[in-house]
Amino acid sequence: MDRLLQTAGERMSSTFNAFALFANFENPFGDTARALRESVDTVVHAEELGFEQVWLTEHHFNAFSVSASIFALLAHLAAKTSRIQLGAGAVLLPFHDPVRVAEDAATVDALSGGRLLLGLGKGGPFPDQFRHFGVTHDESRSRLHEALDLLEKVFAGTGVSHQSTHYRYDGLSVYPRPIRSPLPVWLASMADESLALAAQRGYGLMGPSAAPVAKMRALLDAFDALQPKNSPPFVLARYLLCDQDHRCAREEALPFIRDFGKNMRAAIKRIPAEPPVQPFGEPAAAYEEDAMLANAIVGDPAACIEQCLALRQALGDRPVVLLLKPASYDPLVNRSSLSLFAERVRPALL
Repeated sequence: MDRLLQTAGERMSSTFNAFALFANFENPFGDTARALRESVDTVVHAEELGFEQVWLTEHHFNAFSVSASIFALLAHLAAKTSRIQLGAGAVLLPFHDPVRVAEDAATVDALSGGRLLLGLGKGGPFPDQFRHFGVTHDESRSRLHEALDLLEKVFAGTGVSHQSTHYRYDGLSVYPRPIRSPLPVWLASMADESLALAAQRGYGLMGPSAAPVAKMRALLDAFDALQPKNSPPFVLARYLLCDQDHRCAREEALPFIRDFGKNMRAAIKRIPAEPPVQPFGEPAAAYEEDAMLANAIVGDPAACIEQCLALRQALGDRPVVLLLKPASYDPLVNRSSLSLFAERVRPALL
């Protein structure tokens, strides 16, 4: 461990910019009230440990994840916390009225004292979401980009006029007004059009939980080639289970990671109009253990340090927020894992 601490600075050209908690609001208990309470308690615990950010997902029509009302959850967390930044990771913009998104975002930012981080996406690869919200997969990207145009206008001023295929307004003024201008924005997208838009407008990018690091490096290299304008740090998600016992950490994390991937892939089912994508890792290899953990941070503190160092080195010299997704069904185990990471792993990475 001492040698790891000594060499951390030698092997990394720069440090992680921030450490964040990924709150998916899972409900393995079949008890929504408990699931919400346990997730909120974990966020409060992460703030006490010094984590700089928490990011919430938005999932619909999925009993495994009860984070459908993302702004309601963010508003509640604004009241339960005082320092940690509150990330929407991400608001599925094509499924919402962008005017209401502007109102909700400005309200949460004001309630939290300017702590909102606004992540936006086009809907993910989940057919039920498109079907039940009445949005086709083909039109979701154009809706996303048009809604982004509108959000920028209404955040910047009043009396807005906007004419596009999906949204038409004249003399539109949205209240409350944002207390920060502009709000920091991230796109949860790896499409070429989204990369170009993010580079042009100064948006950040977000990467999914089990995305292979080589794929993320290629994405970031392509993004850098577009000469992005003051974009915020890349947010990269990774499963986390840190335990004093390396074997116990693996045994605890593997069922959760396996089930999480299977659940997400079951929700995907099929993807109309576009080739399939695997945002939650490769489903092949018959869930072989090493393959499942290749894009996770799992083990004893020394192993977690090594994995973080390797990840940072592989991503290159660029700002990165490490977004940690607790990988246990037991909330107490997750909080213990976060505590051990904060006490033993994080100091070696700073």
